Amino acid sequence: MLHKVLFTLACLVLPVIWGVLVNWLFNLWQGRTAHKENDEPIFPDYQI
Repeated sequence: MLHKVLFTLACLVLPVIWGVLVNWLFNLWQGRTAHKENDEPIFPDYQI
């Protein structure tokens, strides 16, 4: 019975930890690439 409870907890906790880790890594990666781009964003011109 204890093994089933531990397995269920692992199935619930491990995806949450994985999601937090991946979110943190992508935010870190996005922060690094934002510094490499120009400060002014380029907006498309839709005039005819």
